[in-house]
Amino acid sequence: MTGKNLRSVYALGLAGLMAFASCDKVKDAIKVTVGATSSDITFTIPVLEQTGDATLGASQVRLNIDSIIKSKDSRVGAKNIKSVTITRCTITMLDGDTANNFSALESCRVQLSSDVKPDVVTIAEITDNPDAEAYTLEIPVTNTELTGYFNSTYFNYTVSGKARKTTSKPLQCQATVSYDITAGL
Repeated sequence: MTGKNLRSVYALGLAGLMAFASCDKVKDAIKVTVGATSSDITFTIPVLEQTGDATLGASQVRLNIDSIIKSKDSRVGAKNIKSVTITRCTITMLDGDTANNFSALESCRVQLSSDVKPDVVTIAEITDNPDAEAYTLEIPVTNTELTGYFNSTYFNYTVSGKARKTTSKPLQCQATVSYDITAGL
């Protein structure tokens, strides 16, 4: 092969590498992060008749992740999810009173599964809830990376904990879980 032919082959190869690198840059540029919140997670804590471990409630929630992502950028959807990060978990008691509130709980854990990934994972947990009258419980996020769960439409939340004291009535609650979802090509 002559020097001129060798330079031509080298130039073509270099041009090809640059084209592939440019495609990767375009794919990296098509990325969107969407904040989403599930606030329709409702459940009823049953009367806590004894102290100790207790299942506090469960709820199945429908959330169209694909539509949420596409509302930000129609070129990507749930199939393009790169990461999902839980950012906040809060439970609000809707009908508590001075004798029936979150002071009854020593600890509380929120777990998640989905119709795509049925493995249950703890997403938030508080192990030292104060013995003070409270109607809102901010639960520290413990597992923030949940990508495999969110190529889904139905999400199952389970709330459990340890009762410090008994309660005298069922308590209506609403949980709010916030996420950041990143999708890209």
